Amino acid sequence: MTATRWSPTDSAYQARLLRAHEDLRAHSELRGGRDLVRAPVLASWRRSLAALPAGALRTGEALDGEELAAARQAHLFSRVLPLLRSRLIDPAVEAGLMVALGDATGRLLWVEGRPRLISRAEDMGFAAGADWSESAMGTSAPALALTTASSMQVVGAEHFHEAVHPWSCSAVPVRHPHTRETLGVLDVTGSAEAVSPLVLPLLEATARAVQEELRSRPPADPSQPHRAAARRPRILPRSPARPAELLLTGPRAPLLRQGSRSLELSGRHAELLTLLHLRPGGISGAELAEQLHGSIAAEGTVRAEMVRLRTVLTSLPDLEIGSRPYRLLGPIGSDLQRARAALERGDVAAALEHWRGDLLPTSEAPAIRRWSRREGDHLRELLLEVGTAAQLWRFAQRPEAEADLEMLMAILELAPADAPERSAAVARARALRGESG
Repeated sequence: MTATRWSPTDSAYQARLLRAHEDLRAHSELRGGRDLVRAPVLASWRRSLAALPAGALRTGEALDGEELAAARQAHLFSRVLPLLRSRLIDPAVEAGLMVALGDATGRLLWVEGRPRLISRAEDMGFAAGADWSESAMGTSAPALALTTASSMQVVGAEHFHEAVHPWSCSAVPVRHPHTRETLGVLDVTGSAEAVSPLVLPLLEATARAVQEELRSRPPADPSQPHRAAARRPRILPRSPARPAELLLTGPRAPLLRQGSRSLELSGRHAELLTLLHLRPGGISGAELAEQLHGSIAAEGTVRAEMVRLRTVLTSLPDLEIGSRPYRLLGPIGSDLQRARAALERGDVAAALEHWRGDLLPTSEAPAIRRWSRREGDHLRELLLEVGTAAQLWRFAQRPEAEADLEMLMAILELAPADAPERSAAVARARALRGESG
């Protein structure tokens, strides 16, 4: 058989890979591998075989708790997380994929995705704090990207370890903008969609954006603390600052509270504050225009709207809007923020309490609708996985779940025969199906 070109997702190629794995297990070597496996994958298999004889893994202890928090804080990715979320994490997670951010050694510092996918990935050791270097887990896209310093994709049985065969992944290295040394890796993992033609360009564009963002930020100079102190009054609110609170979810009018003051927000001001709140590192006028109006041509409109919003905020002295980029200055929380935190830790009761319904339900801004769908779907999925019948019924009362037949069926599976939510769910399910009593 002559090696020419393969499509990594092709079933015939994947079958050849499985035969190569059988040969590897039987003989602890690859015989005729060049005819069966793509060249970069074959080279990685051979390195993996030398580092992991008989397929043994060397995952070591995963970082967690304070150690993981310290590793994240020390890494430069922590300085550009808002950019990474908007350009990569949010769209990938919305598409049903996972995103991992790793350091230069292959240690995964952040892994984000929907709860069910995260749970499945953890079964194979793919989790925040885990070592996914080639010497620990064998062939994978993050390991290959770091080893070769180039963009890589690994599909199915191209992975060295059998437990990873159901997955596919794409990864790119990120270089330090000044030293050009590799500082980490960006990875997208999931089904075959993780190696679609769109994924590598997305990763590469994000890596370039990260490098440019880091290039534009001068490194901290610990030898000149007086300069940092001199800048502080310009970027932080007066002390002591009273935290502001945004109420953004559900059918109620959006509110901004601070101390004893409460402002009912117009639709546009609520949208602007929501997007600023979601981007604590700042957002440009052009980005706001695209997220609010669907076109950067509306940047002039955004500037005028921001002037009016600043005027409204003058009644709240501890909350201001900075410029270049636009950003909120002052401590601020929200029901959206608390709901997201509850969803991340799998706390159904708290998520239901804070996510009262769609995010700004009357808004037609593209970014707001994307955020609302993402968080609402996250809550719905979590409820279907671990919610009680009473919690599912509470969610089913909301306008967005009025016709959710799957939710009603889940209630019928969980609720006791004499539970009031069961009879109510039966009646609504019949109505949705057009059945008579």
